[in-house]
Amino acid sequence: MSLKKPNIELREHELSAAHLARLKWCTTLAIIGLPVMIQILGAVMLFSSQYPALKSAPAVILCGVGFAAVIAAGLYAISNRVFLRFSGANKGLKEWEERVQSDAFAFSYRMIARGVLIAFIGVSALGIWQLMQSLGWVSAARGPSIVLRSEGLAALTVTLTYLVLLLPTLYIAWTLSPLEAED
Repeated sequence: MSLKKPNIELREHELSAAHLARLKWCTTLAIIGLPVMIQILGAVMLFSSQYPALKSAPAVILCGVGFAAVIAAGLYAISNRVFLRFSGANKGLKEWEERVQSDAFAFSYRMIARGVLIAFIGVSALGIWQLMQSLGWVSAARGPSIVLRSEGLAALTVTLTYLVLLLPTLYIAWTLSPLEAED
């Protein structure tokens, strides 16, 4: 059994200025909003014993509305025909579409590689600092060590998956020129 790639064609209105603007902002909200909402949820869980107002109905509703908005924006971006056409699971791309797809994938790779390099440098510096503290070379107030537990790993995995899926669409939405009515 072989899987057939679908041939999802772009419709004229999907490259209009209004449609691309909606895709730009939904994709941007989804990419930026998910890590922010996860951080807010972590802070609420961490500080809810000190600040009981964080467990109040308005705070929970506000957090739920924020998550719903971010998830709705992500679902819109992923179910959009522009995403579906350029996601790599499509056949029959035209020459300009192949070039746009290649540029989007290259941009995504560069951004993810830079992020991984920055994270590696940060974690390495933190590790060196903790090693110097444990050897007694540096005297500083020792707090708890940073540990990546399963909850943190799950949040990181979801965020990275969202990022990997949506970065090419974000690049395409921000760089593709909209079709005008006469084009």
